[in-house]
Amino acid sequence: MPQPAVFDDELELTDYLRILRRRWPWVLLPFLTVVGMAAAFTVNQAPRYCSTAQVLIADSQAQVAIQGDSNVFVASRDLANEINVAYSDTVRGEVISQLGLDPEVGVSGDADSDVLWFEGCGPTAEQATLYANTWANVYVATKQQQAADSIQSAVGGFQDRLTELRLRRQEVRGPLDTLEDRLASAGEVAQPGLRAQVERLRADLAVELGLIDAQFETIASTITLLELDSELARTGTARVTQIAAPPSDPSNAPLSRNLILGGVIGLILGAAAALLVENLDRSIKTADDIVGVPVLGSVPRPGRDLAGVDLSLATMNYTGSLVAEGYQKVRTALEFALLGRKITSLLITSPDQAEGKTTTSANLAWAMSAVDHRVVLADVDFRRPRIHDVFGCPPEPGLSDNLLHGTALNKLALRVDDERSNMVIIPTGAQPPSPGDFVASPAFSGLLRNLEAEADLVILDSPPVLPVSDALSIARQVDGVIVAARAGKTSTGDLAKAVESLRAVGADVLGVCLIGVKADHNQYGYGYGGSGGRNSGKTRRRRDRTRTAPKEIIDVTADAATVGAGGLTGGTEDNQPGVEGGTASGTGRRRRRGRKRNEPVGS
Repeated sequence: MPQPAVFDDELELTDYLRILRRRWPWVLLPFLTVVGMAAAFTVNQAPRYCSTAQVLIADSQAQVAIQGDSNVFVASRDLANEINVAYSDTVRGEVISQLGLDPEVGVSGDADSDVLWFEGCGPTAEQATLYANTWANVYVATKQQQAADSIQSAVGGFQDRLTELRLRRQEVRGPLDTLEDRLASAGEVAQPGLRAQVERLRADLAVELGLIDAQFETIASTITLLELDSELARTGTARVTQIAAPPSDPSNAPLSRNLILGGVIGLILGAAAALLVENLDRSIKTADDIVGVPVLGSVPRPGRDLAGVDLSLATMNYTGSLVAEGYQKVRTALEFALLGRKITSLLITSPDQAEGKTTTSANLAWAMSAVDHRVVLADVDFRRPRIHDVFGCPPEPGLSDNLLHGTALNKLALRVDDERSNMVIIPTGAQPPSPGDFVASPAFSGLLRNLEAEADLVILDSPPVLPVSDALSIARQVDGVIVAARAGKTSTGDLAKAVESLRAVGADVLGVCLIGVKADHNQYGYGYGGSGGRNSGKTRRRRDRTRTAPKEIIDVTADAATVGAGGLTGGTEDNQPGVEGGTASGTGRRRRRGRKRNEPVGS
């Protein structure tokens, strides 16, 4: 019965909207926080002006001429490199030197058009314009100087190459020069032979010398071109194509835009926070969160008119309230569930403490007795009994006294002193030495069978399932089990474990009663005839002030109820009737104890 994760792909939009509606404080808090911060930031920020200068990046004719012939200078057209140059320490240092401060300037560009934009921002329009133009001009000057330095470096490299070619030519012509010198000094007899050698050697060296001479001429021409275009290289590398102009209006975002942006961001953060909290919170919120077991009904939490009121007997004292009508719906659902089935004993339990089992037991018992069912409400929570607090009677004597001390049931059963009810209650009595062994004993089982034989329905308020084993032992001995769960407290995991444990011992889990659900304002919860409704709590409290004693009291007499063949009946010598009808004659000694006020609801 695990609750599905909030971020499950199977959840629909309506499920997310339901979660956001339920977790609205988590949505509202980030929304208001971000919107407030956006408003405060917009109102308190100083005016800010921004202006933009445009720079075109281009290559000079000299750079084009040398780009394919030398690796010494490579003109980079990569936009990232150009932006890095614009942000370099060289450019920034020169700007600071000229302005006396480090201005706020952003550089961006378009690689397709070889354009850089320099956006300067400052407290005034004039300062913003000055910052943008200064940074753009310094960048252009830096680029031009880099281009000039690169050309000079290339010229130097070419001149070194010319020197190498000269030396190589001299080296190649060395043997030829030697022969020519010998030919010039030789006699007439030797000259023909030397002349023939010179011609042969000159023919052999002609190709190599021609290559050297061709390279020499090409490099010499390149050097001449670079020297002629050095000024053009300076001016053609980069140039300002659009100077920055003073803006007429501040560039600060308007308040309306910041509020809208803050609202959108706040809603996103709030929705994320709400979904995260929902995902971490595994507690049950509504009946839709319960799967794998029927839900008999959902009892809404009390409204403001019943704030601080003990609603352990809402069906008795606040009959027109939403809480009372919730339990009446549970009673109706239970009656439908019991159609065609013989169920005379019902166990009310919960997964853990303070989840509403005692409140459910008392209200359901009263609701069943109000429609002519003879009901016995017995407290079998021998560890932390609460039924006697609900009805304002002593916890002893009770069930344990019947088995441990042989006290007759006619000394234990207490009839509710209200003409609308056919209900008696039996407190726990003295705590047995070992409650777990006590409720698992054959004697206790026999006691339950005796109670079943004398009433239409026996409702048992037991301990919770998970902390102790008492409820599991009793669940095997009754006809049906109802599990009470409290919205916002009981987790889906605990409820699943409790139901699984009950079913493992063979208990018939009839369903879950979910209490404390947030009331739907569209829900019909008004009584008929002008009584009840949302104001019924105020009306009832106003009437209570006129009473001499609370209504929810118990007849505590020497023989308050007698277990006989005819059912639970009044057992005094005046033949006082019990749950079969009639009123108590009051011939015996009677003590009336009011309910304790301001007790916590449920156990």
